[in-house]
Amino acid sequence: MDFRAAAVELYGLTPEQFTPARNDLAKAANAAGDPHTATALKALRKPTLAAWLANLLVRVDPDGVNSLTELGEQLRQAHLSADGPRLRQLTPRRHSLIAQLVKTARARAQRLHHPVSAQTADKLTETLDAALIDPGAAQLLRTGQLTSALQHVGFGVVDETGQPAQLAPIKPRVVRSTRTKPPTQRRPPADDPAKRRRAELESHARQADADYTQAEALRLQAEAELDAHEHLEADLRTTIERLTEELEHAHHQLREAGRHTRHLQRERDRTTRQAAVAQRRRDTNHQRLKTLDG
Repeated sequence: MDFRAAAVELYGLTPEQFTPARNDLAKAANAAGDPHTATALKALRKPTLAAWLANLLVRVDPDGVNSLTELGEQLRQAHLSADGPRLRQLTPRRHSLIAQLVKTARARAQRLHHPVSAQTADKLTETLDAALIDPGAAQLLRTGQLTSALQHVGFGVVDETGQPAQLAPIKPRVVRSTRTKPPTQRRPPADDPAKRRRAELESHARQADADYTQAEALRLQAEAELDAHEHLEADLRTTIERLTEELEHAHHQLREAGRHTRHLQRERDRTTRQAAVAQRRRDTNHQRLKTLDG
């Protein structure tokens, strides 16, 4: 059984179809003599409603999702170059594109008899926003195998439980034999050493295949986790660079504001002195008028 294809199929189903289909595929893998794939299938988590909606969107509007991730890259470049006009141009597109994608997903879910609540729509919006901000989240979204909605919290991407986001585990390709398994396996006659030896070798080969399947599954899972964390590390470096530039710009503005403040203080002191002189002159003139009147 092809685990990758099975996982893609499962995460494209509606929520009520997921668990029965997963269990049926696991039973089929067991029946085909592939217990490791069966175990891996049983371990697949049913997606939350928001995650299912995101997976649905990837399937019905891949161009829109690509546009979202491309816009995210443009926004990051504008941030890094401190291009204010470009940021002001792109930001409205960010909000309108996410709103359109949410609308598309809700409409398709409605046709599948799954009306979407405002809370679920908000979680989808957070997921799309995380994918726009964080390259690692974009990678997770594009798999179409989310098990939980995503949220960008400043230091990385988390799922709906607040834990670091992970995608459904990806396992190696497992090919199901096309030969029909006999209902019973007859042990080779004791007086036929060649057949007995062949049976032993076939048993060892099946065990080696199973060991390889498990080892390769662990390797691919570790590789996927490493790739996601490398994306996260790169995103954090980008964030640090952007914040460093913003801090330097803020320091520059602070110095300019300080100079302007000192200039305004000097101007205030000068006008205060002028006002004091004018007040004394006014008081003197009023005193002279009183003397004349008296």
